[in-house]
Amino acid sequence: MQKIMEAGANVEVCAIYLPGANAGPEALISLYRTALDGGKSLCLCVSFSTSKESLPADAITRISRFRAMMINWLAGVFELGKTDGSIKAVLGTDAEAAAALPLLEGAQLAARAEENPAPYDAAVRLLLDRCA
Repeated sequence: MQKIMEAGANVEVCAIYLPGANAGPEALISLYRTALDGGKSLCLCVSFSTSKESLPADAITRISRFRAMMINWLAGVFELGKTDGSIKAVLGTDAEAAAALPLLEGAQLAARAEENPAPYDAAVRLLLDRCA
């Protein structure tokens, strides 16, 4: 993503900015929803993940690194949420993080398939309800 932006592409929203921003899961949920553009688009990482066979090996490696970074960041977010009570019912921070990112990605795909953000909103409702 950074290389794409350095090449001059206009990237309006990207989760790459969240780590280090003192943001909670609501910020990531909101960012993924915003990127939907009413069900007309997807995050680039989600889009690339659906067509890995057409990507060069370097791009696949970078996507994997990005996803690992986001899951690591989410684990920290869930740990903080468990400690300060801002996220209810955290069972295991690593498991929560490993589930949350695919939930958001899948919710984006469902919303894009219907060209409607309602499936996204329905999919993330339980996670949002757990955030204080």
